[in-house]
Amino acid sequence: MAEQHYDLMHKDDVVASLQLDDLSGAILKVTPGANPELLPLGGSQGADSLRKWWLRRAVPISQGNIAALLQQEGIPSTQSLLVRNLGLSLSDHYWIKPNGSELTWKDVSLFSNSFRDPLESMQIQHPHGAASTSTQTPAYSPSASLQGDLIKKWLIVDDTRCLLKGNRGANSQQSLNEVLASMLHETQGFANHVRYRPVKLTGSASEQYGCICEDFASEALEFIPAIDVVDSEKKDNAVSTYEHFIHVCTKRGLSEQDVRSFLEYQILTDFVLTNTDRHLNNFGVLRDSRTLKFIRMAPIFDSGNSMFWDSPRLPERSNCMEITVNSFRRTEMELLKLVTDRSRVRMELLPSREEIAELYAKDDSIAFVDSILTGYKKKKALLERFMEKGIPAQTGHKRNIEPER
Repeated sequence: MAEQHYDLMHKDDVVASLQLDDLSGAILKVTPGANPELLPLGGSQGADSLRKWWLRRAVPISQGNIAALLQQEGIPSTQSLLVRNLGLSLSDHYWIKPNGSELTWKDVSLFSNSFRDPLESMQIQHPHGAASTSTQTPAYSPSASLQGDLIKKWLIVDDTRCLLKGNRGANSQQSLNEVLASMLHETQGFANHVRYRPVKLTGSASEQYGCICEDFASEALEFIPAIDVVDSEKKDNAVSTYEHFIHVCTKRGLSEQDVRSFLEYQILTDFVLTNTDRHLNNFGVLRDSRTLKFIRMAPIFDSGNSMFWDSPRLPERSNCMEITVNSFRRTEMELLKLVTDRSRVRMELLPSREEIAELYAKDDSIAFVDSILTGYKKKKALLERFMEKGIPAQTGHKRNIEPER
C-alpha cells in the first residue's frame, strides 16, 4: 500500500504527522505533534476520531456534480480530492502540508488567495452589478471540503468570499426558503444569522433562483460545527447530546444563558418554518483562531429544507403536529420541550402569508403554494398555542419528512 506523508497544520503550526493512503486519501497513521491543543476539536480524542474528522471534512459524494467531477478527473474518492487541495476549507484554518514542502499558510489560505471553483456549471446573474473575481488560476479549490448535498460553490465577489447555493429538483423553493428565513430573523431583530439574497442562476436547462451569502469565517474566526464540539469530550450516557453541547460550550468560555437563548430561538423559528434539517453540522460556534477561545454561537444558516419543500401537499391531510426532524430530538414537538422561555419569538413579527406568497412568486414553477401557506398558518397557530399553554396535545397523522443528509 503506497503512502504519502503530510503534516496536519493549523495555520503555520504543526499539529500531527499523517500517513495517507496514496489511492483513497484516507488516514493510515497518526503521529501526535508538539501542539496537541491545536488538534481539530472533532479529531482530538485519538487517531480514530481524527480519521472520522478527516472523512467528515471531505465533500459528500452526493453533493451536486461531485461524482461526475471525480469521474471526469480520474480521482478515486472525495478524500483524494481533499488531499489534492491540501484539505483546505473556507470554514477554518486546518490544512495538510506535504513533507519537504516550504509552503506556508500565507501561500495557501483560501481567505487571502484567489481560487476558481471547478463547478462551473452553476453561474449567476450578478446582483447589483457585482462581479466574481479571480486574479489568477489557483492550485487549490474550496469545493473539496464543502459540506451538504445541494449543488453549491464558492465565489469571490468584490473581494468577499461568498457561497452560492442551488436547489434540489426543478424549482427554486429551497433557495427562496433561505431568503425567507433571513427575512424572519431580520423582522425579529435577531442579528446573529446569515443573510441570504436571491440570485438568478444561468446556464441550466431551466432558469432558477439560487441564493448567495457571505462567508462568516475569516482569517480571525473559525467555524466549529456542533458535531466537533460534541465529539471533543466524552459524553456521560446520562446526559443528552443537547446538554452536552451546552456544557462543552460553557466550559470553553461561552455564557450558558447565551447558548440556551440561541438554541431555543433557533428551535422556535425552525418550528414555524418547518425546518427539518437542523443536524449537528448545520449550526455551531465561532472560535478565535489565535487564542482558540469560543467567541459566540455561529450565525443561523442552512434553513433551506423547510416550508414543506419536499412534500407540499402534506398540510392538506395533516395537522402538522408530528413532523420528524434530523436534530437533537426525533420530532418538532419533542424539540419544543427543550424551550424554557416561550417569549423568544414575537408572533406579530413573523412573515405574513402575503409576504411569503410574493417571495415564492419569483418562481412560478413552485407547486402547491396555497397548500404550503396553509401549513405555515397551521404552524403559526401551533406555535401561538405553545406560547400560551405549552405543548399541544398530539393527535392525528404522523408524517416523516426525510431531511437532507
